[in-house]
Amino acid sequence: MPEEVGLPLAIVLLVVGLAMLVSGADALVRGAAVLARRIGISEFVVGVTVVAFGTSAPELFASGGAVVQGQTDIAIGNVVGSNIANILLILGAGGLMMPMLMNKGVRLVEIPVMAGITLAGWVMLLDSRVSRIEGVLLVVGLAVYIYSVVKRGKVDVTEEIPDIRGTVLRDFVLLIAGMVGLALGAWALVRGAVVIAESAGVPSGIIGATVIAFGTSLPELAATGRAALAKKSDIAVGNIIGSNVFNLLCVMGICALLRPLVMPPEMAVHLHAMGGVTLALVVFALLRGVIGRATGGVFLAGYLVYVGFLAYTIISGY
Repeated sequence: MPEEVGLPLAIVLLVVGLAMLVSGADALVRGAAVLARRIGISEFVVGVTVVAFGTSAPELFASGGAVVQGQTDIAIGNVVGSNIANILLILGAGGLMMPMLMNKGVRLVEIPVMAGITLAGWVMLLDSRVSRIEGVLLVVGLAVYIYSVVKRGKVDVTEEIPDIRGTVLRDFVLLIAGMVGLALGAWALVRGAVVIAESAGVPSGIIGATVIAFGTSLPELAATGRAALAKKSDIAVGNIIGSNVFNLLCVMGICALLRPLVMPPEMAVHLHAMGGVTLALVVFALLRGVIGRATGGVFLAGYLVYVGFLAYTIISGY
């Protein structure tokens, strides 16, 4: 970032970038979903592809923007931190709002599949790198995952597809505006985060795992909260499962194709934390089959402990 950009402007860039990511993702999903329906693609397929991509679009563009600017540690931190926040913070909050039952298919198929993909991502990062070849494997895995989900027919659309209204031009405008908003928002968010991290002496990867990860998870938080209050448990839980899978396969895969990713040593503990909380979700799903208020409280407490640990390591200077 240019020398003349100070901390106050960096904070403005961070907030504005976050707002543009959220609004851009919404415009992208709405425009693409309606346009897809106009050309005869079913709502089910739109939900699996367009809507699922849209909910992970903030993570993808924020991480991609970081990689383009040479901040690959932010990209990894964003993926890892978002997956931790999705399980502990968002599912925890949803469980506190309303106990969420998980059907047999979600408990025995979808969550274990997500755990397996998380394990694969964890193994890839054990050497602190994700090569372009591994990026290709991740993107291929994304295609296989989408195909298998469509074939199983067990995906819940996590967001309502709007009715066909307006013109094709309006759909294209929404689509393009969403992409522009995501691109500009990603640039501003990453630029602001890097300056803040440097000013505070905090590694940019940690900023990626906290501030950026939390910000890009806001769409999932809103969707899960709405679903939980509406007593649509499968949608609430499915939203988190799909987001975590897309973060690993799509976001990390595409970012590795842009530039090989390098994970700094201080990020290892967060990588292991992602694996640990995913395992905890598997155990809760198999043993209880419901994320109730007690479980939600445990998950939220776990997230507070995680944030507290981050604060301690920052204060103690690593």
